Amino acid sequence: MRFGRRHKDSASSASSAEAALTPARPRREYKNAIRDPEKNPFLQRNLANPTTDLETLIHLAKGSFGTGVFAIPFAFANAGLVTGLVGSLVIGFICSHCVHILVKSAHELYWRHNIPALNFGGIAEVAFREGPEKTKKLAVVIKIIIQCFIMIIAIGVCSIFLVFVASNIAQVINFYTDSNIDIKLYILMVAVVATALAMIRDLRVLAPFSLLSNILVMASVVIVFIYIFDDLPSINEREAFMPAARLPIFFSIIVYSLEGINVVMPLENNMKTPNNFLGRFNVLNTALTMIVCLFTMVGFFGYLKYGEETEGSISLNLPEDQILAQSSKIMLSVAILLSHPLQFYCGVEFSWPKLAPMIGRKFPRFSGLLGEYIYRLCLILITVIIAVGIPNLGALIGIGGSVCLSTLGLMFPTTIETIVYWKNWGKWNWMLWKNILIFLFGMLVFITGFAGSILQLIVSFQGGDPEEGSLLSNLKQLSDSLF
Repeated sequence: MRFGRRHKDSASSASSAEAALTPARPRREYKNAIRDPEKNPFLQRNLANPTTDLETLIHLAKGSFGTGVFAIPFAFANAGLVTGLVGSLVIGFICSHCVHILVKSAHELYWRHNIPALNFGGIAEVAFREGPEKTKKLAVVIKIIIQCFIMIIAIGVCSIFLVFVASNIAQVINFYTDSNIDIKLYILMVAVVATALAMIRDLRVLAPFSLLSNILVMASVVIVFIYIFDDLPSINEREAFMPAARLPIFFSIIVYSLEGINVVMPLENNMKTPNNFLGRFNVLNTALTMIVCLFTMVGFFGYLKYGEETEGSISLNLPEDQILAQSSKIMLSVAILLSHPLQFYCGVEFSWPKLAPMIGRKFPRFSGLLGEYIYRLCLILITVIIAVGIPNLGALIGIGGSVCLSTLGLMFPTTIETIVYWKNWGKWNWMLWKNILIFLFGMLVFITGFAGSILQLIVSFQGGDPEEGSLLSNLKQLSDSLF
């Protein structure tokens, strides 16, 4: 007995020694971190006014609702009914998936490192630092690039909102008063209201504004549908497919309209129950499913109704001499104005926490609340200057928007997930191959969106109308003539 036990022990020691001398295999560690309820990182969040699931759902829907929903029919006009229908659903699924994997990767990093919250740039930095050796050196650089892109999007979108609201209000007022007031004066008047709304620092306070904005957008969509379904043509009267040369416009508009990834992490970081953000029937999937379905319906039936006459914003196809049609423009303008503070909040949320310590070292008095309000005023001033000073705002912001949204919305989330789970990509490395395909699609959107924006600039240089609807119509004519 004793001899056998000693022999067994010596054999065990020998195998241990042999194992120690054998080069260790790379460990395929954690696909998911261990979820220990006693070490729940979400419990460490110290939020004064966290948002509920419903409030977050409203904000997320508002982050995607905007001028893009009324541009979807024009995207269909450049793709055809079949291509537009299939393409919008596929792109909508891809964009939604990229938002999902970004939040999923963030939650994974929370549990691994016991971190209560991270913004978009912070997620990339932590992921790159714990990834393969070659990615660690890029952590800070990637974080800075993401933060710059988010600020470009925030400032650009806010500037576009000012021009969009001012243009729609000017169109209605000038029609009924038979006047011709300079659009810059309307922008300055709209900026006064936008400045007041931009001073709101609490997402819970913004929730009613987002809810009202969503209601107004839905009311505008209903009015649009009233005109669309009045004597709707047959499907056979519309093109099912369009030349490939016009698809860049389709891609750029769809991605711009569906992408709201810059608002996702600020909303998730301010949730009372962040676990409910993900899940089959929870906040994220519910909001994105509604958005994709609504956008696809507006695009399909809008193009079916107006065909090649579809304007850049379908609201411009509505009759100018009918009060119902004009009221939709007013409601849409108010809705976009109310969504301005949410986009603005995301820009401040990403930049001010980094600037406050730097300002505090030199000017301690301005590192707190007073400094933040001054910073908000400065950012608003920048957006107003851009809106007033650049007549063809859509073309210039289109370049930054298409570039930033394709990278932030498609390429960075897939890259982050690939690095977060680099030790276990699943059976046959399916996650890696899936992310490579989406990344390549993001490159395609990057190129086509950039090309579409360049065409907009060509139109402006050739004397095209710089207003949004006319510009996109001229863009369609230019693309047809070039290709």
